[in-house]
Amino acid sequence: MNWYSFIFSENKSHRLRRHVIFWLLWWAYFTVSYYHYAQTGLQKLEFEPWNFPFFLKSISLLSIHIIACYYFIAYLMPRYLFKAKYVVLVIHAIILGLLILFSVYFLHKELFPIINAAFNYNSVIDKQNIWWTSITSGILSAPKVISAAAAAKLLKRWWLKQKEKERLEREKLITDLQLLKAQIHPEFLFSSLDNISLLAQTKDVDRASKLLLKLADILSYMLYESDNNLVSLEKEINIIKDYLVLQKTRMGNRLEIDIAVKGEPGTKSIVPLLLFSLIENSFSFIGNKKLENTWLNLEFHIDDTDLTMRLIHGKTIEADGPGNIMNNTRKRLDFFYPGHHELKTTVEPEIMMTSLKIALEESAYVNQNTIYVPEQVAYGT
Repeated sequence: MNWYSFIFSENKSHRLRRHVIFWLLWWAYFTVSYYHYAQTGLQKLEFEPWNFPFFLKSISLLSIHIIACYYFIAYLMPRYLFKAKYVVLVIHAIILGLLILFSVYFLHKELFPIINAAFNYNSVIDKQNIWWTSITSGILSAPKVISAAAAAKLLKRWWLKQKEKERLEREKLITDLQLLKAQIHPEFLFSSLDNISLLAQTKDVDRASKLLLKLADILSYMLYESDNNLVSLEKEINIIKDYLVLQKTRMGNRLEIDIAVKGEPGTKSIVPLLLFSLIENSFSFIGNKKLENTWLNLEFHIDDTDLTMRLIHGKTIEADGPGNIMNNTRKRLDFFYPGHHELKTTVEPEIMMTSLKIALEESAYVNQNTIYVPEQVAYGT
């Protein structure tokens, strides 16, 4: 179990251990820093003997700290601090401080003499000024532990909000991916089926069957394999090649395609449909019927750590720049490869150029599970 899982976990056993450790540490600090005397000049620093009466008195003071601390972080903070009711919070904090002072004074005045008498114990510190000892052990000590607990509460609240934000972003990315899978152009799909049907009618069955398998592979990849966190880089590139073959068949001599793969994908993996979406986006310009002839140049360069894709294609002067697909791709890159990617797009009157560089790692993609969306967790202490 990671340290942050232990600190932020809502598991009851983890929470109990966190709180026990916190209060044991505070009890050790409090007893060492408070239960001593003869601190002036060159006199020897002495401590209250660690005996059973000492234990009872320190636990009594600790119980007041515990009650005050949980009252502040469990009641005052959610009710006033988180709702920006600062004036009311200050008033309640002052009242809480006075209650701590009088409670500690009561312990020193009434309870501690009884404990000393019961065990026939003569305490030096209890003979000091009761009001001053009540102030030092009460309103000067309790705010320290309350502040530490409040800081931990705020840190955990911030962390949970960050995790919730990540969950919402991931859910949105999953939704965008589902839309991306559903938005394969109907014109491409139906044209491909028509072309395959015509080839079958002209008795070019071998070519028709190959094209049908390529179309089936694309649809299977989009519907099923793209639900994984990662897919094989080689698989993504092969699906792009199949897609370009079908587009070439659909557009015929109007389209010239040049594709090159330099380097070996090996066992490298990539987020599914990331590269494919950029290729598909290019056909919103290439597939324009106003272009009698157009072209597409695609190059993949793979080395030990990076993948670089360069995509250049023609376009009409009237065509718009990158649209929603490109925006969604940028969001997915920012989420899955933060600080490890570079995407550049250049749009000119008759040419559009896209350059993408990603730092990839070796990954056993076949063992990747369906994209995980963490459950929403409640803000606790």
